[in-house]
Amino acid sequence: MSDTALLFRSVRAARSWVQAGAGRLETAQIAGCVTMRPGNDETPVFMVPGATGSVLQLAPLAEAMTAPMPIYAIQPRGMSQGETPDQTLTEMAGHAIAVMRAVRAEGPYLLVGYSAGGLVTLEMAQQLTAAGQAVSLVVLLDTYPSHETWPLGCHFEILARRALRSFGELWRCTPRQIVAEVTRRVRSLLHYLAASGLRLVAPPPVVAEGTDAASRRVHLATYDAGEAYRPTRYTGRVVFLQPAEVPNLEPRRPERVWGQFLDDLVVRRVPGSHLGMMQGGAAATATEICRCLAEVPTR
Repeated sequence: MSDTALLFRSVRAARSWVQAGAGRLETAQIAGCVTMRPGNDETPVFMVPGATGSVLQLAPLAEAMTAPMPIYAIQPRGMSQGETPDQTLTEMAGHAIAVMRAVRAEGPYLLVGYSAGGLVTLEMAQQLTAAGQAVSLVVLLDTYPSHETWPLGCHFEILARRALRSFGELWRCTPRQIVAEVTRRVRSLLHYLAASGLRLVAPPPVVAEGTDAASRRVHLATYDAGEAYRPTRYTGRVVFLQPAEVPNLEPRRPERVWGQFLDDLVVRRVPGSHLGMMQGGAAATATEICRCLAEVPTR
């Protein structure tokens, strides 16, 4: 079972919590906005879920947050019956801004995005800033743009690390196992190169994840939009939360990818994996987000 499927299964238990909380504030009646946790009159936090669009992904994190302000989740277009998902990150961010401004018409804004949702929040910040609205903070929860935007040195580092690890592991294999492992690893390398823009082979098809057809449609649309998205330089404050468990084909230093786009970037690390930071490690992730919020000079 994939990480995304596991995430959906784990958050089903939070469904009743989210639904019970959704009616506690008047602003929860706004289409596309879910009140994850009510709060005081301070500047609220707006969260955007990952590619599959389910705000339930964010439930463990929102529940663990101790900051006093309200926490809202923005549901992407396409999750409700009869809706068609947006096809570009620009459209997705525009929709999220419209939902957010129906709750809070003027900035400053505090934005948190998980995985592909982080690209949406970054584009939201770009559009809001261009419109003269203040964005105090953007928090990216293990978010990366398309591999095609990564610096060449970053790819070399990842592939060198992967090669060294492969040699070490193959040394312990039998001849028959070596043939199978080399075949698998070469296929994985070709797929990585294809995702990075070197089309030696066709990239593998994306497997749409989700609990229903709407979520699977949103996943595919968000994936395609994220691959096509090219970030532009952003001067506002961005905090990148990196899980301690980094996959072999991801950068050890997010600054190598994001430094070319972000002028005010801070990287902090939290326990767990990409999935674990939103599940068993949600409390530690929430603590780090609250720390970031406390550092915002004026809310």
